[in-house]
Amino acid sequence: PLSPVIVGRDDLVELAQRRLDGVRGGGGHFLLASGEAGIGKTRLLGAIGSLAAGRGFRVTKAELAPQDRDVLAASFLDLGRAMRRDPAFGTTGRQLVDVLGSGLNAPRPRRRDLVMEVVDLLATDIPTVLAFEDLQWADDLSLETLTELARQTRDRPLLLVAAYRSNEAVTGVVLREWRSRLVTQRLAEEIRLGRLSRDETALMTTMILGTGLPAPRDVVDAVYARTDGVPLHIEELCSALGRERLADSRAILDADVPETLEDATLARIGRLSREAQAVARAGAVIGRSFIPSVLAGVMNLPVDSLDDPIQELVDHDVLDPARRTGQYDFRHQLLRDALYRAVPAGERRRFHARAAEFGATLEGASEIHASMHYERAGMTEDAFRTALAAAREATAMSSHREAFDLFRRAVENMPASLPDAEKVRILLLCSVAASNVDRNVESADLATRARQLALRIGDPLGAAEGLLNVLNVARREGESLTNRRDMARRALNEVEAAAASPQREDLRGFGLYMLAMVEYDACHIPEARGLFAEARELAVECNDMTSARWFDNMLAQLDVIDGRVADGLAMIRSIGEETRSQGHEDIGVGCYRDVALLAMRAMDFREANIGLAEGLRYAESVEQTLCGHFLASSQALVSWAAGNFDEALRQGGQALSDPGSAASRAMAQWALGYVEASRGLRGGAEESLVPALEFGRRAERLDMILPALWGLAEAALHGGDPDGAAALCDEALRLAREGGDTTLIAPFPATAVRAHQAAGRPDAAVRFLDQFRRVIGPGAEIARPSIAHATGLVHLGEASITAARGALSEAIRLWDERGRRWEGLWARLDLAAADLRANRYAEAMSLVREVRDAATTMGSGPLLTRAGQIERVAKGRGTEVELWHPLTVREFGVAQLIAAGMTNAELADKLSISPKTASAHVEHILAKLGVARRTEIAAWTSTITETSSPAAAGYPPRR
Repeated sequence: PLSPVIVGRDDLVELAQRRLDGVRGGGGHFLLASGEAGIGKTRLLGAIGSLAAGRGFRVTKAELAPQDRDVLAASFLDLGRAMRRDPAFGTTGRQLVDVLGSGLNAPRPRRRDLVMEVVDLLATDIPTVLAFEDLQWADDLSLETLTELARQTRDRPLLLVAAYRSNEAVTGVVLREWRSRLVTQRLAEEIRLGRLSRDETALMTTMILGTGLPAPRDVVDAVYARTDGVPLHIEELCSALGRERLADSRAILDADVPETLEDATLARIGRLSREAQAVARAGAVIGRSFIPSVLAGVMNLPVDSLDDPIQELVDHDVLDPARRTGQYDFRHQLLRDALYRAVPAGERRRFHARAAEFGATLEGASEIHASMHYERAGMTEDAFRTALAAAREATAMSSHREAFDLFRRAVENMPASLPDAEKVRILLLCSVAASNVDRNVESADLATRARQLALRIGDPLGAAEGLLNVLNVARREGESLTNRRDMARRALNEVEAAAASPQREDLRGFGLYMLAMVEYDACHIPEARGLFAEARELAVECNDMTSARWFDNMLAQLDVIDGRVADGLAMIRSIGEETRSQGHEDIGVGCYRDVALLAMRAMDFREANIGLAEGLRYAESVEQTLCGHFLASSQALVSWAAGNFDEALRQGGQALSDPGSAASRAMAQWALGYVEASRGLRGGAEESLVPALEFGRRAERLDMILPALWGLAEAALHGGDPDGAAALCDEALRLAREGGDTTLIAPFPATAVRAHQAAGRPDAAVRFLDQFRRVIGPGAEIARPSIAHATGLVHLGEASITAARGALSEAIRLWDERGRRWEGLWARLDLAAADLRANRYAEAMSLVREVRDAATTMGSGPLLTRAGQIERVAKGRGTEVELWHPLTVREFGVAQLIAAGMTNAELADKLSISPKTASAHVEHILAKLGVARRTEIAAWTSTITETSSPAAAGYPPRR
């Protein structure tokens, strides 16, 4: 597949646009594009041609092949043939071919006359672009003619565009001098195409994948490592892999070089001396880089015998010139890979074995490369030994990705003679390494293998540790609470049954932690607190203060959930700073993650944003992709909350495409769904939020269910379905009450009240808010903004304007403090509606203008629609009263009961009032509605129900 757009050349395309505009005004110009093979010169010339054609220019192009080097005027002969195929050039092409044919075949050809005759023929007053490809293969006469054409057409509407390979200009004297003369005489302007950056490679890979999501970061890293940012290599590699394999970073790193590139590479190498070819092959076995002394050792040759072959490889663009350290790099990774594949198998194993002996003098001076060489040489025991040593070293340095790759190499090369107990140990270490980089399926598989082997050899603690490792990643992948609780208790029972030892105490602490996490996710806060405290005491007894501080972090998280938000977050931050300074990287980055997650759970997105960028950098620096994935999803949610919707989509899409856990992906889906809901795109919101909700239900975790439910409720509400939104809010309240943690429903009151009111059920809105207040408990402070907002909406629905304005003003302040831009803007519109009813026109319109500006930037249709409704009311072109007007909320509730067929006696019983009071209510309702019979009350009530789902859910509902 090809990238549908040209990537990384925006500045060059803009320059070409400016030059085209200048040429169209009558000033000729010559653009000379240079760069290495595959860098995108042809694509750039094509883009310039398309721009020119769109501006009404005639466009044609001459192309060359290597064999044209000795053909006189080859570029212009091909130009003439191209012109003959294009009616826009009339007879010019035929004339050009005839002039060149007769001039070149004349008995005594006069070179200068021929050049000027061609120039006179091509000098035109019609806006034209003439492009010349691959000038590195051009003959002298073509170059001379092109120079004269540039000189003679500087006052004509002619743009000349030519491209050549810069490396061949360096080795070719004629082309180098020609280019220098043109540029120094200001006859041409040179633009140089460089390799794409890593970010540009990411964009190109994303375009080729065509999934609608950013390419996963590990995939981009693999593509960039293999192609070095050369566009042609990117497209060739992607084409060879296909979209399915292209999504797998390991498949990219292991893929064969595409045949087209391999054939071209080997053909080019085949033209070099035998000595240079041998050096290239041996160097390719060593790696991307080598130093001559190591290469000489591998080849068993004197080092000075390599000077001439290495220089030949540099001259022919196989190697880059030596670095200051004396190290040589292959020009491209794919070039090196093609050479490596061309080395005969036996010679390749021999070179790898020799390279392993020189491991200490290879890149990085470690055993890492030696282990790879031993493995490829078929020396499995040596590969196992060196990989294991290097893996332990990488773990100590918090190089988690490297540690996982090395442990995996150690596992794949474990000698059959290795004791089974040692195999269990290594499998468990590899399982932990996989867990650290969020490779959860592999982590669970390795842990299961370790457990099965441990059970077979009678190692109960190894078996229990394997089960706990499986349990550790099960949480991230959505295993149910029921199953996780069973696994945790089984593991603890196995640990307790084992003989006393330091390892048993460590595992007992691990088991208590795993069981505590189950109770934490089940919202059984007292039980979780007790288990965390017990695990902490055990860690202190074992003098494991690092683990003790981690359990302190978990206890601080429970403080946040219990409503002590500021103290809890401060404690987590303090623990993170302390452990980071002590070199405990995993705990340090885990605290960054937990601050973000807990602050968002406490509905304080400004607090969540503090240190978030630093946390992401920290996670990347220590290769802690587990925390990095959660932090990336958190960043997307914070961007949504701040109203940066486009950024939230980019960040959420990247977090979703990266190969993280199911839990971190669900969080990314919240962000994507919230943006779509906030833009009034219910279908798009549900595409993200429904799978996230399914994950939460499968995991039986309220903290994963309720955020998805809230997003779906908002999507339904702003998609014109207030009944559906209200039902989702009611479900959330029920789940939270049954689950025991009502802090998780903190965002729901404003949504629920708005939905019930829009559905024509003001009594249900009041009832929801009353029930919420009764059950929220210690989460009341967390829910303050939503409670204030919902209270203001209730007052507004009851026409208590002064009370509504007070509550809504408070809601605006609180939402802004918490960094929730979406709700803050809605609170402003609600206050504007209240201001209008209080005859505060200027204040209302100021709020509307503020919201309109923000909503335009955000692309929020629902906010813009509601702002427009308020503006129309303000200008006297509309009215805004509650659906149940002229009745009060109480009277509307009675009217609904009358519509249901209740008699006065039944009304009195239902509402716990006297029959006389019930009769008075009925009389008041009849009078206000101007009707005489109860059936007319029922008919009026049914009209309210039928008109209670306005398309963009304008608030309050209108008739």
